[in-house]
Amino acid sequence: MQNAEQAASFEILELHRLLQDWFCGEGSESPLGILDRIASGYLMVGAAGRVITREDFAAVLPALRGSRPGLVMEIRDVRVCQTFKGGMLAFYREIQTQGEVRTERWSSVLFNDSSNGKGLLWKHLQETFCS
Repeated sequence: MQNAEQAASFEILELHRLLQDWFCGEGSESPLGILDRIASGYLMVGAAGRVITREDFAAVLPALRGSRPGLVMEIRDVRVCQTFKGGMLAFYREIQTQGEVRTERWSSVLFNDSSNGKGLLWKHLQETFCS
């Protein structure tokens, strides 16, 4: 399970680093570094209950670049709930801070192993705001 924990932690931290840079208008100007980590058929249920597909996310991503200057995304408490042939289910806490505004959410992510051996792909994400 340790290798699974390390792989999940790495992927969760790396995607959120890329997203934070994107929202702050830093790093690469191409969204491919983000989109290449997301599997076809991806489905996200955001913390407010909105369903977002990979296509929805790809369409809006360019407009989100630089939209949240000063955003800090922190990841805590990564745990792998289950591993299986071809993927795993993981759980983590995400804290977003921008100025005086702070939000926290628990997230469960279903990862698939990429077919090209380049690591984990995000297949499904479920977020829930913490009260």
